[in-house]
Amino acid sequence: MDDVRTYTGTLVADLVLSGSRSLKDRRAPLRALVQRLRNRHVAVAQVGPADFHQRAFLALAVVAGSEARVGELLDGAERTLFASEFEVGDLRREIHVDTFSSGF
Repeated sequence: MDDVRTYTGTLVADLVLSGSRSLKDRRAPLRALVQRLRNRHVAVAQVGPADFHQRAFLALAVVAGSEARVGELLDGAERTLFASEFEVGDLRREIHVDTFSSGF
């Protein structure tokens, strides 16, 4: 029997909104960015300290049946991040593959 492969990709982004003077100033642009990412079939969670009014830390994840598709999804997520109001301070990207024996 064939093995089953699952590909996962993650991005962790350190985002800066330099014009923000409060958490409230950051909230609307961050919500809009998170929604745009979710519309691209990307799971998103805010991670790290949430009390910086000019910075946000997002973790993004995708799952697909091929490494190429994971790469496409992560590329799209990166384009969305760079096209947002936020400056991308740091970006870390990883792709993993897990192999399962079907046992059938």
